[in-house]
Amino acid sequence: MKKFKFQYKQLAPIWIAVFIDILGFSIILPFLPFFIAEFNASPIVIGFLLSSNAIFAFVFGPIWGKLSDKYGRKPILVISQAGTLAGFIILIFSNNILVLFLARIIDGIFSGQFTIAKAIIGDIVPPEERSKQMTNIGIAFALAFLIGPAIGGFLSPFGILGPGLLASILAAFTLVYILIYFKETLPIKVGLQSWAKIKADSNALDKNKLNENSKRNSRVWGNRKALILLLQYAFVIIAAGIFESTFSLYGGFRLGLNAQAIGILLSLMGIFQVIFRGLIFERLRKKLGDPKLAMLGLGSYILSYLLLGFVTQTWELVLVLFYISFSGATSRGIITGFTSRSVDYLSQGKVMGITSSLDSLSQIIGPIAGGFLISLPVDPVYALVLSALSIVPFIISFKVLKFGYDDRNKPKETDNSSNLLQKMPQTVQEPKID
Repeated sequence: MKKFKFQYKQLAPIWIAVFIDILGFSIILPFLPFFIAEFNASPIVIGFLLSSNAIFAFVFGPIWGKLSDKYGRKPILVISQAGTLAGFIILIFSNNILVLFLARIIDGIFSGQFTIAKAIIGDIVPPEERSKQMTNIGIAFALAFLIGPAIGGFLSPFGILGPGLLASILAAFTLVYILIYFKETLPIKVGLQSWAKIKADSNALDKNKLNENSKRNSRVWGNRKALILLLQYAFVIIAAGIFESTFSLYGGFRLGLNAQAIGILLSLMGIFQVIFRGLIFERLRKKLGDPKLAMLGLGSYILSYLLLGFVTQTWELVLVLFYISFSGATSRGIITGFTSRSVDYLSQGKVMGITSSLDSLSQIIGPIAGGFLISLPVDPVYALVLSALSIVPFIISFKVLKFGYDDRNKPKETDNSSNLLQKMPQTVQEPKID
């Protein structure tokens, strides 16, 4: 793994880009009551305001991913970050609800950082390490949601100007950082001509065979492994979206918790994920392997969501929240890594764009479905539905276990695209800016 150490440094700009994008969203959360009062907007309108970003991200996520497959990761990442900066600048001058909608829509249209970040991981990280790096994206999310609301609350005396200005400064810094330090990683931009020199695999030396494999693995909708993994990811992320978007409502209705208590609980979840990722996650990966660890996490989702229906005390909710955090930390990043491995280097952006669209879809469906479930007179329904949704990905995990994605000992020969990536020459390991 030592030869890949240099390449992992290239992930720093994308972690920053993803973190800043999520931070910009999270710092406005404390201002929701302000929006309602200042702009005389109903809670329904505010709900649409939050969803508008996800709706446009759902549409444009695959588009940015596909464009990055064609034109390169860096130019599309720069365009996405510039769009995010524009959205934050408009946020500064939001003096009515329509301008706020415009700011959030623009940010949604250009929210390609998450898609491209996952595609870049598929470009430069060997298959046995992708699950770990995909999980780091979740850490970026957790940190942003941990810090963002606190910053928003601290800047509240300045109105929307304070957080908008800070988000704009951070986005501008990230844009400059990407322009200077990020190096292109798309294989066809950094030395595809060298693939003919590969000598380690006799099949790879056959150009026709390489083209045949590329065409087969480049398809997404005709790729059986990709479809299975995307279906699994869809159920996981929709259940998570329902829970994450309506947890505050659940805590209020179930236990009478106020906004401050909800914020503390969310912060505890974020802290737990960061500690777990830093101290425990890698040890479990090495002991169980990625497929079994993901299966453990998916099975834990079933029970942890079900326990929500039996919570009667705040301390019980804290324990369940830690269990849910454990479930997500041990499964979501690994599933994303497997999905990346299901296609070759030609379609990393495309398939990661689809996963990002599923993320956005969960943010659209979550508040609606979760609000409906919580409003039902029978308390356990909310927990039962989340638990039932989690059964499907757990069952699918038995199929994924047969894909041969356990790389604790050595890379599996079944992963054609990943084997080729590991054998790519030095020109790809240390790519030049195109």
